[in-house]
Amino acid sequence: MLPGRMERPYAENNLLHVVGRQFGGPVVFVVVYSISMLFRRFFFLLALGVAPLHATTEAIPNFAMLDHEGRFHEFDYLCRTPGTKGILIFVHGNGCPLVRKRIPELKRLRGGYEKRGIRMIFLNANLQDTRDGIREEAKTFEMDFPILIDEAQVMARKLGLTRTAEALLVDAKTKKIVYRGSIDDRLHYQKEKPKASEHYLIPALDAFLKGEVPTTPQTEAPGCKISLEKPRSELSYAEHIAPILKKRCVTCHTKGGIGPFPMSSYKKVKGWSEMMEEVIITRQMPPWHADPNVGKFAEDQGLTAEEKATLLAWIDSGAPRGEGEDPLVGYKPESVEWRLGTPDHVIDLPLQKVPAEGVHPYRYVRMETPFDSDVWLRGMEVNPGNENVLHHVVVTGKKKGSRQRGDGKFFTGYAPGTAAWPAPDGMGVKLPRGYELKFQLHYTSSGKEETDETKIGFFLAKGEVKKEVFTKVIINPRFEIRPHVNDYGIEYKRAIDKDIMLYAMNPHMHYRGKRMSFHAQMPDGEQRDLLSVPNYNFNWQRTYVLEEPMKLSKGTKMIVRNAWDNSAQNPHNPDPSKKVRWGDQSFEEMFFATYQYTEE
Repeated sequence: MLPGRMERPYAENNLLHVVGRQFGGPVVFVVVYSISMLFRRFFFLLALGVAPLHATTEAIPNFAMLDHEGRFHEFDYLCRTPGTKGILIFVHGNGCPLVRKRIPELKRLRGGYEKRGIRMIFLNANLQDTRDGIREEAKTFEMDFPILIDEAQVMARKLGLTRTAEALLVDAKTKKIVYRGSIDDRLHYQKEKPKASEHYLIPALDAFLKGEVPTTPQTEAPGCKISLEKPRSELSYAEHIAPILKKRCVTCHTKGGIGPFPMSSYKKVKGWSEMMEEVIITRQMPPWHADPNVGKFAEDQGLTAEEKATLLAWIDSGAPRGEGEDPLVGYKPESVEWRLGTPDHVIDLPLQKVPAEGVHPYRYVRMETPFDSDVWLRGMEVNPGNENVLHHVVVTGKKKGSRQRGDGKFFTGYAPGTAAWPAPDGMGVKLPRGYELKFQLHYTSSGKEETDETKIGFFLAKGEVKKEVFTKVIINPRFEIRPHVNDYGIEYKRAIDKDIMLYAMNPHMHYRGKRMSFHAQMPDGEQRDLLSVPNYNFNWQRTYVLEEPMKLSKGTKMIVRNAWDNSAQNPHNPDPSKKVRWGDQSFEEMFFATYQYTEE
């Protein structure tokens, strides 16, 4: 009970006083009375519109979210930003007057404390708030803070959030909460004072920056109630968990798959459950990096908010086995040797020897087309021989002996995470008779000598081909990334000179790649967002195939925007002290993108 907020009941008229006298005297009375006060205080706070206090002594786990603008934020990344001493998390909610009225003073606080090492972010965990709605609210009330969206209410539960307008000050070094509660006593539910008589957050900030423990580490936090989704009382592994794993995870996490362990039984899954929780919360897994609010894509492998909440609730409850047979025992996903089926023709690339260490230049293999006439392909697929060392394969071709620039054709590519894309029925890629195919091979050492024997599968189009599928490559080699810059971006525009139907897009950068997005600027000036990859991951190269192809008229401009992170905050950065330009090697950089289309 906070001093001065409730009157102490008279002991002579209190039933607890009688209980204490009848059953053990003053000691029992004190214990029972204290418990009573906890219940009284809890219900008092709920009635008053404030969040009950939460004692948090454990470090906040790393987490990652997209904000209302579709930008990616990782908590650990924020904490290790140079000069950052603390993170101030303010709990946001659309329409809450106690949030809206705090914006001006939060801006003033930021102005005074940001230069002293305090970073400020908002966190929205409201089920009813959409990204568009949050963006509109932020615009109306000039909230120029990143508002992270906790769509599955993962961190709301871990942080014990129950109401908006609560402030949490986190030590960036220890990741522990050093203060949580209200900013001051000026605002309350349906009440407002012209001036605060007690300040809570500022003294806590000042004490923290002096290296001291705040005198008052917790206070009541008035705010609007957050409706937390009620978790299912009982989650069945067989009924609720295994189906999600089959749909999203087991394709890779199978014996012989690229996942580091097979999800082959309940025992395996339970043993890895804590690790699963970590990679789900930090958005590392499943490895699907397209922003779900921009475009709709075929074979979307991302977890929905409901699936994420279900998995995490099950893990948090101890990953119980429950009843029923184990659906993962004996389960084998479809063979992934050839994603497009059985090839009509296969060629073996020459065996490649890869040394145990070193940086290897690109290798090139040239072969004539295996067909003695023009053929139409619905697809060409790379089947990697040794994924431990094979970094990528790019397959192009041109008429044998041709030296004319722009005379070549892109057929397919491979990198970890890339899936072959089959041309739709009635479409294909023409492979002319007499073409010479060029295979660009890039290898990285694994620590021991290895060999690679990669195969290329050719899949012939079925039926009459009425349209040819083309791949346009967008390259901008003219850039220079300065050392220690954590967000350096450029953009490239390409005019579309014919009406086209857009089918797929693929972004590509190297270790410093941070984000890339595709946009279409229509002839009337309207801009459509086609694809956004806010958390680009060099280890997972994907082609994003539109669920429904999009028509783009002649005169439309294809715009590709990106950003690189050349700072020490980027854990993949080979050397943040280097100035970086275009280069073939992974420790250099690229601005490279492709899109697939047909002419209309």
